[in-house]
Amino acid sequence: MDNITHSLFGATISETLWVSLPETTKRNLAPQTRRALFLASVFGNNLPDLDFLYAPLMHANPQLGNLLHHRGHTHTVPIALLQSLLMLGICAFFQRFLKRFNFEKEWKYIFWMAFLAPLSHIALDFLNNYGVHPFWPLDNTWKYGDWVFVLEPWAWATLTPFLFLLAPTKKGKTFYASLALLGLTLAWSLGVVPSLMCGVLTAWSLFLLVSIRLIKDRCKVWATWGALGLMLLFFQLGHRAALGILKSESTQASEYRLIDPILSPLPVNPFCWTAVTVEESPTHLRLKKKMVAPFPNLFSTSVCSQLRFFEAESKEILVSKNELTKLKDRYCDVRDFLQFSRAPFFWRDETGLYFSDLRFERSNRKSFAQIKISSQTWPCPDSKAPWFVKTLSF
Repeated sequence: MDNITHSLFGATISETLWVSLPETTKRNLAPQTRRALFLASVFGNNLPDLDFLYAPLMHANPQLGNLLHHRGHTHTVPIALLQSLLMLGICAFFQRFLKRFNFEKEWKYIFWMAFLAPLSHIALDFLNNYGVHPFWPLDNTWKYGDWVFVLEPWAWATLTPFLFLLAPTKKGKTFYASLALLGLTLAWSLGVVPSLMCGVLTAWSLFLLVSIRLIKDRCKVWATWGALGLMLLFFQLGHRAALGILKSESTQASEYRLIDPILSPLPVNPFCWTAVTVEESPTHLRLKKKMVAPFPNLFSTSVCSQLRFFEAESKEILVSKNELTKLKDRYCDVRDFLQFSRAPFFWRDETGLYFSDLRFERSNRKSFAQIKISSQTWPCPDSKAPWFVKTLSF
């Protein structure tokens, strides 16, 4: 997920804890406790993404370093626990050496924020089709949710009303209001979201703001998490219906076997999905990309395909398994790229050999997963990334 969503999620977790504490308990806590909980949760929810500082340096090909080590070790449960200890160490440093606060009984609440923050980051990143591998070193396979877009304004629209109403300062209220307006502006202006869904998103945000402002803070917590769960339920229903369509279509072809259906909804839109299917025969991989409308009576495939940024036409690519294996056995970069890619394909031109992943290809745009293969051949140095794609056995 994007870092604004991670930050909003962290802020919502910290405010949920604060609201849940009895008033008698709050009065006995240090004045800085609420801010400390907020900072521990928000910063901790972004801490795993600091891997961008070192990821390009982890491989001779910086692009491959980014692919393999973004959402790398920092997005695993063992390292998440170390990040929690780091957060606690930073808090202890501020208390002991900078004398910024004097916490005693407050530490148990700060501990929970520091513990939950990086784990919730991993859980959110699981929801999209990039994936995570949280159970390293026991399980080194990528795990994918495939049912929320990587930048989802629904999350902004759902969480900001709650945070706006509970913000203790005018600056905080202004900040959350600005984020809500930014999310709505992006949805209305970029042409990616249909006008109908933009209207629904705007109405949803206003409805939450008006409906929860009159209820008690603890009820605001339940209402907000319930609204977030309802949003995820809508996308999960769309995911199941789209997956059913792909599986039904795959049974019609006898030569190819579906090994990986890859789905991603369009932003704000559980009715339009980008689908990439990876099918296997004894000699080839067949990659197909198209739009899927799981509820065609509400949004047809033709309507979904007219949205900007996404491809309007279907694409099909045949990849020779034999040639892919030969390239893997010859080039170190190919071996390492296949540790990341779910839908790999390649091509040659006068400038060299290129690989990409069809799930990240967009019309008229260069994909961040598109790399030029270097001439480095075996023996290959260690890629420093032990994870691999379970569906591809090359």
